[in-house]
Amino acid sequence: MPSLMACNLYYVIAVSIGHDPKRIVQLKDVVASIERMYILQALEETNWIQARAAKRLGITQRMLGYKIKKYKIILKQNQKGGKKDEGTN
Repeated sequence: MPSLMACNLYYVIAVSIGHDPKRIVQLKDVVASIERMYILQALEETNWIQARAAKRLGITQRMLGYKIKKYKIILKQNQKGGKKDEGTN
């Protein structure tokens, strides 16, 4: 039987990534959701400059491009010439 701490952690993670905590969530779905959030945060913090975001995340620009495509992060030009996510999952 899982400990109370493990149950609470599972609940917090499930809710934070938009899953119903009463439903079993596969680890790959949790990892993907968290990875997508980290990528979006890095892009936002670097004004959507992918080279800087990749460096901040400790991955190559090529890998970041792959993950942007994998997680269907839609980029478009913003007024400052950087990139902006439209929030599509």
